[in-house]
Amino acid sequence: MGSINNKPRIFTSHHQSPCTRTHQIGALLLVTATFFLTRFLDHSFSPCHHSFLTQNDAASQHNFVSVSDSGRSLSWPQRGYGSHLSLKIYVYDENEIDGLKHLMYGRDGTISADSCLKGQWGTQVKIHRLLLKSRFRARKKDQADLFFVPAYAKCVRMMGGLNDKEINQTYVKVLSQMPYFRRSGGRDHLFVFPRF
Repeated sequence: MGSINNKPRIFTSHHQSPCTRTHQIGALLLVTATFFLTRFLDHSFSPCHHSFLTQNDAASQHNFVSVSDSGRSLSWPQRGYGSHLSLKIYVYDENEIDGLKHLMYGRDGTISADSCLKGQWGTQVKIHRLLLKSRFRARKKDQADLFFVPAYAKCVRMMGGLNDKEINQTYVKVLSQMPYFRRSGGRDHLFVFPRF
């Protein structure tokens, strides 16, 4: 049956409601609740201390790290990599993979790494150089926890060495030659993509 208001409704695929004060307060409450919940869970699952053990015994039994801070001794559980970082990062060499040089120096090889240091995209070069000198650098892929793929694509693009389409095609070509990238689905590979 019909109704008095038989106007056709126009449905759009994109309906945006304005963000009201209620939305803002709700978001703030959600962030606050999340913060306190994570703090509560962190403290709830921390190992308990036994008063009859010395601090060093408790630290060793619960896999704690002991640190002295201005006469006081502090301890906390080892998380992540624990008391020392044993991370190893393999840095791909520019000659190792066909196409990587194009992402670093352009299709003609005329763009230098030093010229890429000058722009806002200099982080691509700086991080690459830092990792080449790092004590965490792995020389063999099978010893690596992470893999760094050097590319100065933003600089190369801004200086006319490659266009966006060429960059995309070159990345596909480079990634297809990396068995360790396929092994992990790329989860352990590091790329630097700066923005200005």
